[in-house]
Amino acid sequence: MTHTDLRAAACTPSFDRRTARGVVRLSIPVAIVWLVLAANPRTAAAQLPSLVELSAQYAPPADLGSGQPTQVQISSAQLTLNVPIPLSRSRFLIPGIADHVDTVSYAPMPTDTARRTFHAPELSALFVQLLPHRWSLSVRAAGSLTGGFETVEPRTIRYTGLALVSRSASDRLNIGGGALVTGGFGKILPLPAVSVRWKPIDEVQIEMFVPAFASARYTAWNRIELGARVEVTGSAYTIRDDDTTARWPCKAQPTDDLTTSPNESMANPGACIDHATYTVGSAGLFTGVRLTSTIWLTAFGGFSFYRHAETLNRDGDVVPGGRQDLPRALFVRTSLTWRLPGS
Repeated sequence: MTHTDLRAAACTPSFDRRTARGVVRLSIPVAIVWLVLAANPRTAAAQLPSLVELSAQYAPPADLGSGQPTQVQISSAQLTLNVPIPLSRSRFLIPGIADHVDTVSYAPMPTDTARRTFHAPELSALFVQLLPHRWSLSVRAAGSLTGGFETVEPRTIRYTGLALVSRSASDRLNIGGGALVTGGFGKILPLPAVSVRWKPIDEVQIEMFVPAFASARYTAWNRIELGARVEVTGSAYTIRDDDTTARWPCKAQPTDDLTTSPNESMANPGACIDHATYTVGSAGLFTGVRLTSTIWLTAFGGFSFYRHAETLNRDGDVVPGGRQDLPRALFVRTSLTWRLPGS
């Protein structure tokens, strides 16, 4: 055996020990969270999010209903990671990272405009304080780049803030109220927030968070879930090409194109696209199966009864022809989730 072999053999046990110590260190926070959940199952579990969630959604192409035979198809995917950090037995800090992707495809369209993908990476932090007499306080702040990293300005960063005070009236009922604020592109939208989590019997759970979703689920044999859900989601993306400022209507052109009705020799800032929003209301049924003690595979399918898109200028006004009510569509979403116990 050479000297190199001896050195490699000597380093291998040390590497294994370091790896084992790293695994132990990483498992300690999760173990502490687990113990707190065991001590306060209803109060704590109602406040803490899932550790990991990966989801993908597909909706078939739908006719836009315009004069031309154009179809639009929108698919989405999202990955969310949360890391609970116990500050004490009654206090948690949960930093998180997520990326939401929407892919929009048109047919038939020119190749360079037939497909476009929008990313919304997000960083978040959730602080949870468990209080006496089954009260708790949750404060969450999040910021998201709207459209990706190619254009980063303070006004294009979407942000949300949530403050919620909750109380577990019993082991089966948790009620909370507070305020939710969303903002970006120079606009701020404050909304009331109400949360309800009720288990009338062990197998049934009704959960609601206004203004986002409401769901009811039945769990059989502690392994299979069946339920219904209604939700409202929204996204906003920066839409700018690298040479946008060199083109009409954002910038006046040297000469007017006489074959078109607009006067391209004069800029029209009101028609210059800055960003777009997309709002969806959906309802459907879901089913899930427990793969391990805390990992679930679920499928949610139904009907998007409301789909509305707007293209806006820098002042937040809709550009001419920029308001579009998309047709209703069927959809299916699959998710793989690592949940905390008791959730």
